[in-house]
Formats: sequence, structure tokens, C-alpha cells
Amino acid sequence: MFGIHKSRLSAWRLALGGVFAWVGVMGTPLLVSAAVDSCTAAQLEATFLPLVPANEPAPNCRYGASASAAGAEAVADLQIGWVVSFGAAEPAWLPAGVAHTPMIRLHQLRDTSGQRLDAYTASPALTEEALGSRIAAAPGAVWIVGNEVDRLSWQDDLMPEIYAVAYHDAYHFIKQQDPTAQVAVSGLVMVSPGRLQYLDKVLDAYRQRYGSPMPVDVWTFHAYIFPERNEEYYFLDPETGEWVLDEESGKAVFAGIANGTDPALALQKPYWKRPLEAQQTLCQRPDYYCIYEHDQVDLLAQQVVAMRGWMKANGYQRTPLLLTEWSLLYQYMLLPDGTCAVQDEQGNCFTPERVTQFLRSSVAYLETAADSALGYPLDNSRLVQQWAWFTLDALGEDVFTVGNPSLMVDPVTGELTQMGREYRTQIAQRPVQPNLVIDRVWATTTAIDPLTGTAAAQLRARVRNNGNTPTKQPFEVTFFREGEPPQEIGRATVAAGLEGCAGTEAVVELLWEDLAPGAYLFSAVADLENVVGSGDLASRVARSAVLVDPDVVFLPLLQR
Repeated sequence: MFGIHKSRLSAWRLALGGVFAWVGVMGTPLLVSAAVDSCTAAQLEATFLPLVPANEPAPNCRYGASASAAGAEAVADLQIGWVVSFGAAEPAWLPAGVAHTPMIRLHQLRDTSGQRLDAYTASPALTEEALGSRIAAAPGAVWIVGNEVDRLSWQDDLMPEIYAVAYHDAYHFIKQQDPTAQVAVSGLVMVSPGRLQYLDKVLDAYRQRYGSPMPVDVWTFHAYIFPERNEEYYFLDPETGEWVLDEESGKAVFAGIANGTDPALALQKPYWKRPLEAQQTLCQRPDYYCIYEHDQVDLLAQQVVAMRGWMKANGYQRTPLLLTEWSLLYQYMLLPDGTCAVQDEQGNCFTPERVTQFLRSSVAYLETAADSALGYPLDNSRLVQQWAWFTLDALGEDVFTVGNPSLMVDPVTGELTQMGREYRTQIAQRPVQPNLVIDRVWATTTAIDPLTGTAAAQLRARVRNNGNTPTKQPFEVTFFREGEPPQEIGRATVAAGLEGCAGTEAVVELLWEDLAPGAYLFSAVADLENVVGSGDLASRVARSAVLVDPDVVFLPLLQR
């Protein structure tokens, strides 16, 4: 029936019967979406086509890097799936199948005396000729608005209230140009109490100015383990016998104090004049970050959880989270006497071996970090959808080349460093596989035709791919009217190339005609024949309802 094999239809009937409880319809449009329970899904696996592994090497969208033309060959070699270039133009050197995440750069203006103005500039400018042409060249892209906007002097340097304005302007300009584009918030230097206060201030300023919550398609963050200011240190003046505040104490260091935030929230560095033992004691406190903690993966994990916790508290749990920068940045340089220019409080250097171990351990965490209470529901509750190492190469401008412990491409030889080889190993051992999930199913109805007494319903399904590689074949979304037996309404096709990591959506539509007044249950299944090779049947099923002419439909009162 309807081109479906009998055994396949029987299994489908079981699925429809076991996943949805009809509790009443209040009007249209109506959204009711549920997944197949695990028991039913297990019974159906043998009926559907078996999992088809993607054996051919392919870019893995989980893994990215900051890169320039100098690293183009390495991007292809490592099978990196996405690149951050800190600009809006898609790099001409970008290998096939590798995504680019464009970025709009911002700057808050100041007057001649250095005082901040309530104005900003954007690069490219928010005009048809500048940013508009870039958007047209990259339909459906994820646009990051700003880079480390919380950081004084370095990077984009905006107060939170001004960033709220800049984000609003960029968001609406991008959406007007390309409704399929997604807009992401700037990654801050790190996740800390002060940086989360910066985000609080951005949300508050946006709501106060525009009267609505800030719309965000994607969140991004950086996860560096840096102190933000020196502790306040007093010393005993031998001449006066009084305790005096050292002139350098309390000042910003490394990450700096986030713009417009309470300095008391900033993570502290033990003052260098303290005895080493006293410094190490202070390092045990949660409000201190020390140099030796720069590569502690448990602190990286704390930042990830803190970011996801903040997102949930502010209503953004169902939003992807991208780690757009992470690595180690304390320099590794040997002095003429053979000692390191930079040592931590324990006398250790940031050697290639140390950085490689951090890379290995942090990737192991990012690959497995999931939490149903905090994670992204459409990506199997993963906490982080994608991660990009900083940096693959010197970014074409000799950026942080001397002493950079995290470069994956040697700037002199062009060969992979120890870290680059380790990243290649980590990516190679992860099988690439698409996996489809229906995000949402819904319907809207037309008015009743007075001549026929019927109406039509526009059925829609939103599909994502939360696997780690794009789909290689087109697939169909099949709509069914529920009943005994279920009846196929029709099919809609999704083109090949649906990006992985649950960040990109495909919306399909189907017109269901000649509906008399009444309530109708319908279902959608993505890739019924499993031509893509998804691993999870349950995620590909969702159900909803449509109500035609509710004014003449009698619905019983349901009580429980």
C-alpha cells in the first residue's frame, strides 16, 4: 500500500500505536511531538534497513580549528569539519566539504579623550553592498556577531549594553537578507562569574531596549583557564610600619576583567610577591586560577557546565553550543641556559608533550560530555556540539607564532606538529555517520471552501542531522494519516548535504487537501527506507495533529 512493503507497514503501525497519547486539541496550529519509545524502536530495527556505516573518510563536523591559507592542506589531511577565520568572507582555500563559520567584527567608538560613545562600527558594515553581499554568498551560514566583545582593548571591546544593540542590528539585518541563516552570540574570553554577568547584562539591556528576549540561534564560547586580575596584596612598609596596598594588586591580568562587570567577581591570581607555598595554597580556592591550572581538564569541564547551566536558566537549553576557541596559550620558549621562559608555580613548562596530553584529554571529555538536564535535546543531550582548536596555523599574519605551544602546523616547515598529529589521530578514530532527528512537526489549515465544505492543511516537518558528518544522499520525509491501517499522505524530499552536529535544519512541506471539518492525527518519519544510514530509528519519528474548522467540531471534555 502506498509503495510500502507489507512488513514495513506493519512495523510502522506498531510505532504509531506506541508513542503518542491523545489528550485533546485546543486549536491550530498545534504542535505535539514525541519519539518512539526504546522498546518499540528495538522491535522495529530488524524491519527497517540495517545501519549503513559511512566507511569513506569524510570531514567530521565536531572537530574544527582556527585556520588560514597556510593550514589549508592540513585541514583536508586532518578531516576537520569546520573552520573559523575571524572574518566574514568564505576563504577561497577552504577544502570541499568543510564548513566555514563567518564572523562580523565589532568595535565600540570613543571620543578624542578616550571616553566610550554609545555607538559602534561593524566590519563588514551592515549594508547591502558590504555584509549583504557576504550573506548572499553563504546561504544558511551560522554568523557569529563579534569576537571576545568582553575584552578591553584587545579584540572587539564593547560594553554589554552596546553589544546588545550591535547584536540586535546584525541579527535582524542577517535574517532579512537570509531567513535560513543562523545568528550566534560572540564567544567571550572564558566562562567565569564575571563573564556570565556580562551576558546577564547583555540580555537585560536587550529586553529593556527592545521589549523582548534576545533571539539566539546558536551560542558560542571560549574556554581558557586564565586568572582575570591580581589579588589585592598588602605589604608591610619597613619605614612606616604600616600595611600598604601594592600598586599592581587588583589590576587586570591575562584574561582581564570583563567590560562593565563587577571587578570583585573576577578570578584572582596569587600575587607574585607571596612565597610560592602561599601562592599554591591560594590556588586551591575556587575564586583563584593559577598558571599550573591552565591545562586542567576538570576546570574546562566546569566552564562547559557553567555555560550550559546559564543557558538553561535563561531559556536557551534547546540551542546549540559551539566551543569556538580552546587550547593552551602560555608560551613555550627555551632561554639560552635551557630553562623555560614561562614556568608554572610548580616549575613546569608548557612543552609539546603537555599540550598534546591536554588536547587528548579535553577531546575525550568533549566527545562524551552529555547531561539530559542541561544538554541540547536534539543532539542526544550533548553539552557541546562542535569544538575548534586555536590555532591550526599562524593565521596568515604571523599571529602568535613565537612560543605558541598550540600550533598544529609548524610555521617554518609547514609540517604537522606533535599536536597536529594528535588531532589527526583523534579525528581518525571517530567513525563518521549521519543521524537524522525530527525536531518539530506542525500544521496550519486554510479556510473552509464554501463550495466543497473542505479545507487543506499545510504539513511541515523540521529535520536535523545530529551525526558528525553531512548526509551524502537525498532522503524523504513521509507523512501518514494515523488509523487502521495508517495511510500515506505523501512525501517531501530533503536534498543531500544536510550538515551534521544538529546545527542546521531542513524544513519540508506537504499540502494535505480535501479535509472535512474534524480532528486529524498525522505522523512524519524521516528517511523511512534508511538510505542515509541513521543509527537511531526513534529520533526519526514524530506526531502532531491538525484541526479543521474548530467552530463546528465537537470535542469531548477530557479529565484525569
